[in-house]
Amino acid sequence: MATKVMTVHPVSALTTEWLPECDFAVMNHGFMTHGRDYQIIIQDMISARPGTHRLTFTHVVRADCQTALSADGWSGSWDDIFLDYELSKDLDGYVWGTNWSLAYPGITALIGDYEADEWTRKVRRPMYAATLETDRFSLRLIFHSLRSEMVTDDTSLVKQVIIPLA
Repeated sequence: MATKVMTVHPVSALTTEWLPECDFAVMNHGFMTHGRDYQIIIQDMISARPGTHRLTFTHVVRADCQTALSADGWSGSWDDIFLDYELSKDLDGYVWGTNWSLAYPGITALIGDYEADEWTRKVRRPMYAATLETDRFSLRLIFHSLRSEMVTDDTSLVKQVIIPLA
């Protein structure tokens, strides 16, 4: 009988080491120009490593992104004025012009995910699944590994909106 080698999920390792599961700013996300890896730029001030970070999910075989806004949210924020923070900050509607989104409920390692297990079997390398949910979008990735890199120690944006608990 074959023994299955248990490895730590890369997202679990990252959240155990330093990344909070929620309440960080997602500044940008998308496939890198080569199309294999998916990059998320975040800013965090409540972790052991406050700053702006690049999270790179490698060997991404699936990336699903969908809106977190309801149909009413979309309807009430349809006009291009909502792309400009200064012009729309006092209007009723979702302000796209903040140019970032809040990770809440945040990032989650999906343990025992059927699709990730199927990809592991197909490519004969460990594959993992994770979600990232924000006020703006919900992302689901199937990937092989995860790297993190501090870009700068800048926390100026997230510092304006996150009040750390004592």
